[in-house]
Parts: sequence; C-alpha cells; structure tokens
Amino acid sequence: MIDGLIVDGLLGLVMMLVAFILRRVFVITDRLGAEDRALHERITKVQTHYVSKNDFDVAVTRIIDCITRLENKIEK
Repeated sequence: MIDGLIVDGLLGLVMMLVAFILRRVFVITDRLGAEDRALHERITKVQTHYVSKNDFDVAVTRIIDCITRLENKIEK
C-alpha cells in the first residue's frame, strides 16, 4: 500500500516537472514567433520603399556634379 503511494507521488512529481518544462518550451516558442513576425514586418516595410531609376539617376548626377565642382576648385 505504501509502495503504491510512493510510486504515485513520484509519478505526480515527474508529470509536474514535464508539464513545467513543456510550458516553458511553448512560452519561449511563442516569444520567438512574435519576434520573428516583428522582424518580418520590418524587413517587408524596408523592401517596399525603393528608389525609382529616375530618382537614382538624378542623385548620381548630382553627386558627380558636386565631385566635378570640387575637382575644379582644387585645380584652381
């Protein structure tokens, strides 16, 4: 009778330990999922903001013009 009670108590402790470990695993998994969704949202937001070819060409032309003016000033 006592042996069965001890076995039941040990089995209960083992099941509580397993339940605690599984709970922690699922909490960590949920937290990682939330971080992954936030990161995915940030990446998607960055990818939707792009520069058109015309804007890029204008910016490059302005940079080259500035460099050319600096070179001309240095030569004088």
